Amino acid sequence: MRPFRCLPFALLLLGMAACTGSQTVSEPNDPSTGSVEAGSKAAVDVPALVGRNIDQVRRVLGTPQEARDQKVSAEPTAEQMKATKGEDWINTFERNGITIVATFHARTRKVRDLVLVGTDEDEILRNGNLSLTATDYIVLPVVNPQNNREIVGMRVVSRK
Repeated sequence: MRPFRCLPFALLLLGMAACTGSQTVSEPNDPSTGSVEAGSKAAVDVPALVGRNIDQVRRVLGTPQEARDQKVSAEPTAEQMKATKGEDWINTFERNGITIVATFHARTRKVRDLVLVGTDEDEILRNGNLSLTATDYIVLPVVNPQNNREIVGMRVVSRK
């Protein structure tokens, strides 16, 4: 019975050792801006693109892949504009190994959302400089239609 008398003291010591502050947190330090930790670097600063128009996004991310393709255009034709009313036109960008799909309204030029393509949520958040607790935008998973337990990307939508 004597060994059990020391059990509360041993548990107390273990609890104190666990609270040394040596653990790291995977969330960014500043949730309001989405800034990443000092040791890691984002591939694309997505929070800086949230709330921008498609022309501003293109200036940062470069020429969309659609502009390089002969079958699809970066801008809708007059016929496509009439058929879609200019809504939900997309541009796809490749930047630092990250694929970003921007959905925008062709008439107003306003970007509706940005989708970072990938299957690892933590990696997407880190590469996009994103925070799940940011005040300026919302980050939502894009679920794989064939398997609802997998994601195919993370969607970023402005709160404004």
